[in-house]
Amino acid sequence: MLKPINLFLIFAIVASRLLPHPPNFTPVIAIFMLAGSINLLGCLIAYLITDAVFGFHSYMIWVYSSLFMIAYLQRGPVLSSIIFFVITNFGVWTSGWYGYDLHGFLMCYLMAIPFFINTLTSTFIFSIMIKSLIDENTKNFIYNLFNKQSSVS
Repeated sequence: MLKPINLFLIFAIVASRLLPHPPNFTPVIAIFMLAGSINLLGCLIAYLITDAVFGFHSYMIWVYSSLFMIAYLQRGPVLSSIIFFVITNFGVWTSGWYGYDLHGFLMCYLMAIPFFINTLTSTFIFSIMIKSLIDENTKNFIYNLFNKQSSVS
């Protein structure tokens, strides 16, 4: 059975991808960073559902492999953001959009820096927020909020 915190984080993945937001400014990496201790399968399914809504794309293997590695390593917002940046932009470079030479390789990563700044910033912000939700006291509060039985006087 999924706990309320798991349902909330799965909902956050779906909502953050469907609602308008600045490019790469979502809680997705922060959630996957903590997914190993939460519910990796649920997070992957939620991400897959949103890809089904948006349409599947040729970079999915790169995105999913980076998210899986982030969930597996659980090394914090900086390394998680770097992993996502390196893996997904390597996938972009292999598409040939920037050319298959050193100049194209460097240009691919250079053009992605503004997106990386958003990724890093959002991962820091959302990891702090999510970590506070997972805190034992907060977890008990959320659990009691959803499972409160009405008392009859």
